[in-house]
Amino acid sequence: MSFPKVLIIGQSFDKTGGGITLSNLFKGWPKDRLAVTSNGYLRNQTDFSICETYYQLGYNDKLHPFPLNIFLSKIKCGIVDIHNSVLWNDKKSEKTEKSRNFKKIYSLLVFFLNFFGIYNFLYKLKITDDFKQWVTAYNPDIIYSQLASLELIRFVHNLQILLNKPIAIHIMDDWPRKVSQKGIFNFYWKKIITKEFKNLLEKSSVLMSISSAMSEEYKKRYKKDFIPFHNPIEIDKWLPHARNRWEKNGVFTILYTGRIGRANGKSIMVLAKVIDSINSKQMKMKLDIFTPDIDSKKAASMNKLRGVELKEIISHSLMPSLLASYDLLFLPLDFDKRGLTFSQFSMPTKASEYMISGTPILVFADKRTALVKYALNDNWAYVVSENNKNFLNKGLSELFSNMELRKKLAEKAKETALQNEDAENVKEKFRKSLILN
Repeated sequence: MSFPKVLIIGQSFDKTGGGITLSNLFKGWPKDRLAVTSNGYLRNQTDFSICETYYQLGYNDKLHPFPLNIFLSKIKCGIVDIHNSVLWNDKKSEKTEKSRNFKKIYSLLVFFLNFFGIYNFLYKLKITDDFKQWVTAYNPDIIYSQLASLELIRFVHNLQILLNKPIAIHIMDDWPRKVSQKGIFNFYWKKIITKEFKNLLEKSSVLMSISSAMSEEYKKRYKKDFIPFHNPIEIDKWLPHARNRWEKNGVFTILYTGRIGRANGKSIMVLAKVIDSINSKQMKMKLDIFTPDIDSKKAASMNKLRGVELKEIISHSLMPSLLASYDLLFLPLDFDKRGLTFSQFSMPTKASEYMISGTPILVFADKRTALVKYALNDNWAYVVSENNKNFLNKGLSELFSNMELRKKLAEKAKETALQNEDAENVKEKFRKSLILN
C-alpha cells in the first residue's frame, strides 16, 4: 500500500474539531510519512501517536510589531522534541488573573488592528532559513492544509513555490466568507482574501470539503470539484459502548460536549433556558455541558440555571462510554446570520460520534444547514429547525415521553454511521485522493 509523504500546514493532531478529524483521517499512516508545521501552540494535548515530526512556527517566524510583541508569548520555533514533557515555555498560558488581563488587552489590540485594516500588513508568517533547510530536507510529496486565514493562504502559496510540490486543501468551515474582519477596510481585505484564495485553488491538485453540501456550494461558487471528507469513526472503538436500551431512569439526562463558540453558543443558551423553565414545573431534566470553555462568561451564565451543569472536558478516549450514558445528545448550530454564514455548509466533528453512540440526538439548527439536511434526509435525529423555545420545548417533551421514538432515532443514526462514517472506508478513499502519480 502506497502512502505519500505529507507535510501538514497549520492544523496539528490535537483535540480541536479539525485536529480530531485530522487524526482519524491519517491514523495508521507510517509516522515517517507525516510531518506537521503548526503556527499554533503545540500544547500537551497534541497527539504524538499519529505523527512524531513537528516544526513549531514560533515567535521568530511571525512579524509581531510593537505593541503586540509585549503581549504575545515568546514561543521557541523549530523542531519539537516530542520526548520533552515541556513543549513550550509560556507562563501566560496559566489561568491566572494576570494572563486573562493580557488576553483581553491583546484581543482589544487585534480588534483595532483589524478595524483600521493594518492587521494583515503586520501579522505574517515567514519562511525562515532554518525552516527552509528543514522542509527541503523533509521533501514531502504533497502539502496538505485546512487553511483558515490570509497568512496561511500566503504561507502555503510561498511554500508551494519553494518546494514545487502539489497542494491539497481541506475546508472545515465556510471561513472564506468570514475571514475578513469588520472594519473601515473590510471590503478591501475581503477582495484581497477572495482573490488570493481563488489563486491558491487554481494551484491546488486536490480540493476537499467537510460535507457534501459544502462541495455543492463550492462547485457553484468557485467552479471547482471538492471531495467531501468528514470526521470518520473507528467502528470497533465505538460500537462496543453503544447504548442498546432506551428506558429513562429517574431524571432525563441531556448531554452537550464541545466548544461554546461563535457558531453554537446562542443555541446552547436557548436550550439551557428551556431546561431551567422545565425544571420549574413537574417534568425534571438535567443538561450537562462538557466544554473547554468552562471559564467563559456564557458558561458562567448557563451554570446558574436550574438543571444545567458545566464540566471540564474529558479525554476523547472516554467519549464512547460518556455519550452512551445519557438519554439524549444535543447538537446545535446558531440561527443568526453570523453563525449561519460560518456553519451553513459545515458538519460538526461530533456528529458522527453522536450517531454511533446509540443515544438519540436532538438537532437544533437552521433548515438551510448541511447538518439539518443530512439529519432529515436519513432520519437519524429529531430536528427542531426553527429558533423557537416553544418548538424546542415540544421536542424535548416528545422525546422525554416516547421511548419508541428515542429507540427508532438512535438505531437509525447508528445504521447511518455504520454505512457512511466507517473510518476504514473513509481513510482508504482519503489516502487514494492524495496519491497523484
